[in-house]
Amino acid sequence: MENNYIIWMFRIKEITMENDIDLLYEYLRILEIGLNGKRILKLCNGRQILPKQGVYFFFEPGEIRYNKNDLRIVRVGTHGVSIGSKSTLWGRLRAHKGTSKGFGNHRSSVFRLHIGAALMNKYPELFIETWGKGQNANQEIRSKESELEQKVSEYIGSMSFLYLSIIDEATSSSDRAYIERNTIGLLSCLNGNKDMPSTGWLGLYSKNIKIRESGLWNLDYVKYQYDPDFLDVFKEYVSITLGKTSNPDKPLAPPNWKFKINNK
Repeated sequence: MENNYIIWMFRIKEITMENDIDLLYEYLRILEIGLNGKRILKLCNGRQILPKQGVYFFFEPGEIRYNKNDLRIVRVGTHGVSIGSKSTLWGRLRAHKGTSKGFGNHRSSVFRLHIGAALMNKYPELFIETWGKGQNANQEIRSKESELEQKVSEYIGSMSFLYLSIIDEATSSSDRAYIERNTIGLLSCLNGNKDMPSTGWLGLYSKNIKIRESGLWNLDYVKYQYDPDFLDVFKEYVSITLGKTSNPDKPLAPPNWKFKINNK
């Protein structure tokens, strides 16, 4: 009897998560329609209208949701959640994209770092010993890394993204941090999401088990137990991003949400 109860409770939790994931993608569908489609990263140059602050959601060609035709999210991110940070949404996206000539700097983008490492693991001929080592590199090292940086730019540049406009104070408990952390927790395959990566997904070549098993190009919060109520905040920011609702004059996230007992 006890075992049946445990199985039943687990199934209820599983169904709830599936419904929450579907709801998240429904909100993103509304957002996509309102923004006249996803943006292709390689086509962005800073002249497009983007909010100063926000959360971004990357989609990768060929990565499809479980039993759906929709692309699945492969990375969630934000910027400037340290007190006093002046970084912007476009600044972060530009660091991921690389330069106009197709190169880039993986030392300023952990996203580029992960993709480059996976490419080296899949294609040993691309191996560069200095990849991911040090915060800075001289011209000689950068020159040797340039071919791989270009491959990374090509790979990331093919991705599309959506964004939420969330204009708030730069703190680790901001609404941007709240949305980022809970979205990652909800979408991580480590937490039960059935939207598994395809067998050809580059992330499966990552040496980092969190990337391989979560199905996301994220390390932080892939084991985070999401708060279902965050979807209400997410929905509100969809409305704000589309200009249907004014920016809030105070945070929408629950007070002290960051201090909830949870896993990273």
